[in-house]
Order: sequence, then C-alpha cells, then structure tokens
Amino acid sequence: MRTWMTRFVACMTTKHGMADALRVVLTDGNERLETRRNLAGVVRRLLAAAAAEGAVRPGVEAPAVLMALGGISVTAESEGRPDLTAQMIDLLLHGVLAG
Repeated sequence: MRTWMTRFVACMTTKHGMADALRVVLTDGNERLETRRNLAGVVRRLLAAAAAEGAVRPGVEAPAVLMALGGISVTAESEGRPDLTAQMIDLLLHGVLAG
C-alpha cells in the first residue's frame, strides 16, 4: 500500500499542472465521474487484497483513501517538500492499517 501510495503521489506531482487536473477529477461530479470511479476501483482492489491479508482495518472506503491521496498530491506539488509528503502518507497509512 505504501509503495503504491508513494508512487501515485510522485506520479501526480511530477506532471506539471497535475494538481489542478487532479482537483477537477476529485471534485467534478459530472465530466470526470468515470475517471474517479476507475481510480476508486484500483484503490478498492488494493484495499481488498490488503484486507485479505489482515493488513488493513475493516470498513476503509476506497473513495476516502483516494480523496486523501489527492489532497496529499496537491499539497506535495504546491509545497515542494518530499519530507512532508512522506509524513502525510505515513499518517494516512496509520489510519488505514490494521493493528
């Protein structure tokens, strides 16, 4: 999960202007709904695999994780602080992981 989250945020922040595009994808309920559903599907599969191993808490919802990662991506791009990005991913993971 951490590896995927880190790579997702890195991908979003290395693309110039992706923060604006991501903001639209995560907030626009009309044009971008399918992209949002697709991303949530990926996160849902990751969560299901991790849940099958007992690694994540029950009831963690893919859209919530996706929205949190979107926020981290936007902040990472605007702040330019990799250390802050890693800290925010760790905080998100601590909320998701079991035990």
